[in-house]
Amino acid sequence: MLTDKVHDLKAGFASIDFTPAEPVPLGGYGGIKERLSTHVKDPLYVRAVALSQGDNLLVLLSYDLLIVFEDIYQGLRSRLVDVAPKLMVHATHTHSSVGGFWNTFLGRRFLGNYRPWMSRHLIDAGERAARNAIADLAPAKAFTNVGILPGLNGNRRDPNGVKDEELTVLRLVRDKDDAVLWSYSAHPVIVAERDFHAVSADFPGQVNSLLARHHSFSMFVQGSLGGVDVLFPQDPEMTAEKNLELMAQPLANAVTTLAKGALPTKGRLQFSCEQWEAGRPDVRPFFEDQKFKRVLDFPLRKAANLLLAPVSNKARVCGFRYGDFALLGFPADLGVGIGLAVKQYAQGLGIESPVAASQTNGYLGYLHRRADYLHTPSRQDMAIYENAMSFFGRDTGEQVLEAAKRVLDQLV
Repeated sequence: MLTDKVHDLKAGFASIDFTPAEPVPLGGYGGIKERLSTHVKDPLYVRAVALSQGDNLLVLLSYDLLIVFEDIYQGLRSRLVDVAPKLMVHATHTHSSVGGFWNTFLGRRFLGNYRPWMSRHLIDAGERAARNAIADLAPAKAFTNVGILPGLNGNRRDPNGVKDEELTVLRLVRDKDDAVLWSYSAHPVIVAERDFHAVSADFPGQVNSLLARHHSFSMFVQGSLGGVDVLFPQDPEMTAEKNLELMAQPLANAVTTLAKGALPTKGRLQFSCEQWEAGRPDVRPFFEDQKFKRVLDFPLRKAANLLLAPVSNKARVCGFRYGDFALLGFPADLGVGIGLAVKQYAQGLGIESPVAASQTNGYLGYLHRRADYLHTPSRQDMAIYENAMSFFGRDTGEQVLEAAKRVLDQLV
């Protein structure tokens, strides 16, 4: 039986269903016309993990959402400041979840027209999940593991480029139940590409459903997204259901295996955060070696910068550590090169199971290393799209990497 000593780790878990009961705009694809939902394929949840040690308490929220913007993050912070001032708010990046909660030109193009009630709905659900997880706190033991799971993602900028195929697991075991937090890098676009108007948590939701057979609670945390695709067979007979099974079953099996073989870990529960302002919008779609960019770059940048003027430039990298496990959250579609560099730096500090999570505590766009903008890769269209979605200039990726290193140094 686990004891309840003041310096022991405690963990609490909760989930809240926020699936819409009516047609809503879906987020993930740009366009003039709203992409309205017609049916619910599977439910949407916000999941919460609360961790405490003595007087130290933090909460991690993971929404089945495309993205987390500054107003959602700040809304949750203000609601939870009395119980959880150390807060991380994450989105799994499913492209088949609700939109309508970003009131900017770009938001209306990618998430549908703004609906004020949607932001309230999301914040209400997150607050309930967080408070329920805190109320659920009980003594726990932690176990971590990392494995390589090939074949389920790739580099969508350069087929020969770097990939992150690491699957990282944190298992939290209590007297009567246990939970798994798992992280992998892949774009959840399977349902959106094959069942365009469906509401779905995509493969993360499917994996969590499969994990319910073995664990009382599970949470997905998205890894790197910049330059990262997903297993998507080009078979004319392929359905969303078949594709989800091809993606989810190996992941669920691997998570279960890693959780069973995870090694115990303990230490001080630590939290750190670096915050700054990213500067003014500076959109540059083209690569340095594209000569025609000298003709097109300036007018495109000028127009894009005007459209991005209302977008928040609040930047932050926050993270927590317990023993051999650490999770750092980035307000971006984090480039795979940055994610790998963060994990390598963490491992050099003795943190054996680090996670570099995209879509956390805000959004600055797609962020890559400065060198990734020099030469045009083979998949030019997708790469130019990601370049154009880097809102505040090409040095932002290096800024978040350096901030991540400072956060990790503070967690040692």
